Amino acid sequence: MSILPYVFTITAVLGIAAGQILFKTVALRIAGRPPSVLIQDPAFMGPLIASLAIYGVATVMWILALQSLALSRAYMFMSLSFVIVPVLSATYFGEPLTWGFLAGLSLIVVGVTLTQLFG
Repeated sequence: MSILPYVFTITAVLGIAAGQILFKTVALRIAGRPPSVLIQDPAFMGPLIASLAIYGVATVMWILALQSLALSRAYMFMSLSFVIVPVLSATYFGEPLTWGFLAGLSLIVVGVTLTQLFG
């Protein structure tokens, strides 16, 4: 089997994670302002449009991956976004990662690995 479907899958997962970080960026920027600011101020629209565009590309990558991969196996990779997003949130937004939280993230990685090796 070609590695390309896995490249598409990982690209989709990374896109979803990047989109979440951009959504949080927008949320922090509009805090305390009316929601209409999203469509009235280009400073807010840029990151919002970027996040939606990234989600669009991630969707295309996901569809390309599913041409060759079983959904049940490919979908396990989506749980890696539950690892990537908190790590990026800690890096960019200073959100805390406790030892218990890190242990949980490690279990997700182990679970994905097991499903791919023995699933």
